[in-house]
Amino acid sequence: MGNMEDRLKQAFLEMKRQVALDIVEKMIHSDADPLLILGTCREAMEEIGNKFETGEFFLSELIHSAEVFKAISKMLEPHLISREEQEDTAGVVVFGTPKGDIHDLGKNIVATMMKAQGFRIHDMGVDVPPERLVEEVQRTGAPILALSALITPAFVSIEAAISLLEKNGLRERTFVIIGGGVTTEMARKELGADAQTLDPTKAIRLCRHYIERESRLSTQ
Repeated sequence: MGNMEDRLKQAFLEMKRQVALDIVEKMIHSDADPLLILGTCREAMEEIGNKFETGEFFLSELIHSAEVFKAISKMLEPHLISREEQEDTAGVVVFGTPKGDIHDLGKNIVATMMKAQGFRIHDMGVDVPPERLVEEVQRTGAPILALSALITPAFVSIEAAISLLEKNGLRERTFVIIGGGVTTEMARKELGADAQTLDPTKAIRLCRHYIERESRLSTQ
């Protein structure tokens, strides 16, 4: 089966969507472990993320690979009997584009890449009121709130969401990460977020570091 996995990874890295889907279908029919297939796709997505970070790949490759991953996940879903197994302990993320902004391309790419790395994503969509974001953090117990902003009106909502987290006693245990075209380190400081990045791979790394740090602290 190793050869099939290599071919699947290769198809991913060469942006050959149909080839990748055909290989997955063959693997399913030959009773390959769906978690193994998913793992191979995760590895490929991680590699694509790294290549984007080093400038070897561009946004178009990132979008394409995210779409392929989505399609493969859909194919595998019926074969993943236990959702818990697939959704490992990497963490829960409430993700949204705040009220005042309706852009979702960046959010969708990062959310898909996070899913590929085992995060459980609660995607709230676009133009989401601060109250809804905080309600979802409360409902899911998510340790991470990820917000994407491409235009500055969203800043008002980000600030309001962070204030609401404080008001509800959730701020201490919620890692707020922002990203998107208009966000900067200065904006992060002014809005009171914990982290800011324009890089999907770095966003995943920051979230993972936070979760690892928290789990270390809780076991001490």
